[in-house]
Amino acid sequence: MPHRTALAALLASFAATGCDAWNADGIGAEGGVVVSPDGRLSLEIPPGALDEPVEISIEITGGTASPVAPVYVIQPLGLTFQYPTELVFDYDDEVLGEREPGDLMMVTHRELGWDYLPDRVIDEDDQTISVSLIAAAAVTVVVE
Repeated sequence: MPHRTALAALLASFAATGCDAWNADGIGAEGGVVVSPDGRLSLEIPPGALDEPVEISIEITGGTASPVAPVYVIQPLGLTFQYPTELVFDYDDEVLGEREPGDLMMVTHRELGWDYLPDRVIDEDDQTISVSLIAAAAVTVVVE
């Protein structure tokens, strides 16, 4: 199991609400990690990205935008960060199917539709895709 997946599973078990497990008031200036209920998507918020504690969650909507992943909604929508956060998606052979890791792209929903998140980094050893995110939004993984 990739180390990020193990970390995500551990954090998910501590943080049923999706908030940082070590701060009951939410994630604040010290930063933290939020994990989706399925453990596949994590939002890593660096120190200083938030001025005050905010309860942040990742919800999974019904259905999928692609055959690869569901739509994840990072709440509260529209929350902006002082510094970019790292959004990490854990994939596996089931997600890939016959595709290559390089075929996977992360997208976010904006006013006019879905846009690619351009600074994608693929780690084939850990089986992760990571991108920077500066505002809470709906995101998913699609095939390029």
